[in-house]
Amino acid sequence: MKGLLIVVLLFLSLWVFAQDSIPPPANKYIFFPYPIAKGTTRYSLGITNTAMPQDITEEVQVRAPAGDFHILHGLPGGFYLDGRASIQFIQNHFSLGFRWTHPINDRFSFSLGDDFAFWHGSLTIASFDTKAHGWMNYPNASLGYRLDSDLLLTLKGEALINLSSQSKVGGITVTDRAIKFNGWSASLMVEQPFYHKRSLTVGVRAMYTNFFWQTWSLFETYDRNIFFPEIVTGFIF
Repeated sequence: MKGLLIVVLLFLSLWVFAQDSIPPPANKYIFFPYPIAKGTTRYSLGITNTAMPQDITEEVQVRAPAGDFHILHGLPGGFYLDGRASIQFIQNHFSLGFRWTHPINDRFSFSLGDDFAFWHGSLTIASFDTKAHGWMNYPNASLGYRLDSDLLLTLKGEALINLSSQSKVGGITVTDRAIKFNGWSASLMVEQPFYHKRSLTVGVRAMYTNFFWQTWSLFETYDRNIFFPEIVTGFIF
């Protein structure tokens, strides 16, 4: 029994040493699931552009690209805070969550996380002042692969969960506090060096959901999942 315990302890010590000896990526990253040094802050600026399905698009729908601000802050033990803002001025989305990251070997690493988000919108429709806001939750997991020391590929999956929402048209207010599983999303991101110690993020996100916050002004009456493709670009500082 003692011999088995010694073997287990030796294996664990070698495994921990192997993880600590894995060098970090050569370039900066935002989506790639790898630890960030405690106290380090990293951010990116970019845009997201989501294609709206024709069967739900109406003239009141805002289809402009959204400004994307993403910030990370390193914590001990492979954890870090993850904040993100999607800005379209008349409708915006803010999220804050955490990640736990862990390198598997010199090629693969993964992370587990959870984000809580608040969205709101304001628009005048047919002389009515229309407003809405809501809370959402995004449990997520990512798998990263180093194509090269400075070329990073990340596959990320998220659950899209509605926590509550409220809409107001004129003097009529509708509140929904039921927790609902709206759908899921999958993202594929590539990060690589760009210019003068900056890096570039380019990727796609596919959402399959019965509610997307940018379509709040349509007040859909159906309950079915729809595919929303999104292009993501950003410069990492």
